[in-house]
Amino acid sequence: MTITADINLLTATASELQTRLTSNSVTSQQLPRRRATLTASDLDGERAKGSIRGPLHGIPIIVKENIATVPALGLPTTCGSLALVGSKPRQNAAIIERLIAAGVIILGKANLSKPGGSSSGSAVAVAAGFSPISIGTETMGSLIMPSDRSALYTIKPTLKIVPQEGIIPVTPEADSAGPMTKSVLDLANLLDAIADPRKTTITEGGYKSAVTGKWGDIRIGVLEPENWLFPTKIVKYEKQASEQMFREWKAAYKKLASVVKVMKPVTLLSVDESTDHGKSDIWDAFQYLASIDDSKVKTLEELVKFNEDHAEQELPPSADNQAGFIRALSAKMPEEEYYKLINTARDRSGKQGIDKVLEENEVDIIMGPSDGPLFCISGTAGYPVASLPLGYLDFNGRPFGLQKALIQAQSAWEATFPARQPPPLDEIVR
Repeated sequence: MTITADINLLTATASELQTRLTSNSVTSQQLPRRRATLTASDLDGERAKGSIRGPLHGIPIIVKENIATVPALGLPTTCGSLALVGSKPRQNAAIIERLIAAGVIILGKANLSKPGGSSSGSAVAVAAGFSPISIGTETMGSLIMPSDRSALYTIKPTLKIVPQEGIIPVTPEADSAGPMTKSVLDLANLLDAIADPRKTTITEGGYKSAVTGKWGDIRIGVLEPENWLFPTKIVKYEKQASEQMFREWKAAYKKLASVVKVMKPVTLLSVDESTDHGKSDIWDAFQYLASIDDSKVKTLEELVKFNEDHAEQELPPSADNQAGFIRALSAKMPEEEYYKLINTARDRSGKQGIDKVLEENEVDIIMGPSDGPLFCISGTAGYPVASLPLGYLDFNGRPFGLQKALIQAQSAWEATFPARQPPPLDEIVR
């Protein structure tokens, strides 16, 4: 899968492609495997005149289909629903405008799917070589789980530092868009492009300045894998796979202990403790529905009815319910109680959960197995969480890794462990 004899799209990173673009050994028009050649031509013209917008100038990207794009871009925005086919956003999502300003070529949209999280399409697009980078979104796990299963680096950023306007939401109180890449440098460059510096403190040189490849003084708290796996009702138990993951997670911990200043086991509150046993459902899509033209539905009630009327297509056996929508229809929670619930959960997961563990153990990050719900705790707190590719299952080639937060640590991990390899195509496209 190549553009030229010496560029392999399965392994090429955006940074490597940028080097080739700078040396004039390839043009942006040659990079897309499909559309967007007009934009690529314009960006090649800018480059020829010596105008480079940044490290992503002329680089193709795939974005998740719940991120609004205006009709002029020729890309639909349906969030994977027939109810939104033909709808027309009045303006691009804020992060689309930021990507365009960075000189990225928006190549296409990735569909949403349930296996491993709704950003699976964005993950597969990168792992299969359709684009070197992509954008996904996450409420709870939709960036982390697909990236883990595609051997990619991702980060769900701190809540609200990436603009949410124009992204079809589950809830703005937990949602965030994030980068999905094959290298940490690409991740940092993409995060520099989409994060709003007015909403956070970004060090001089941007996020890419944290890509040092060194652990420095980072102190790590690790969760015991046996206590942090998904239950079998979520992930089917496979003895051979589980035993291999346990071996390699423990071997990774042992290797980390030899290269970092401090690494110690820590105990974190459970998911049930952090989320009040998952009692609340929040759906804010109706706010987006009111912002588009030519939509078949304008309210949550109309969306539920549309799904019922088109159940054969919208509610197939693999995803045959819309219980969350229906519960949201009957939700009568006052706004004051709504925010009290959110703030209580954030305090329980953040100050009384993650912060307490970090302070009491004098560590900087918490690390745990990828096939576990650590991202739920971080997501509830509104804190960042990131993926660390590690290995590949012997019995089917499926990648797995660890979770934690901090770009410098991702960069150090990338330098410490074997280079990421593309997973088998027949596994990532299933």
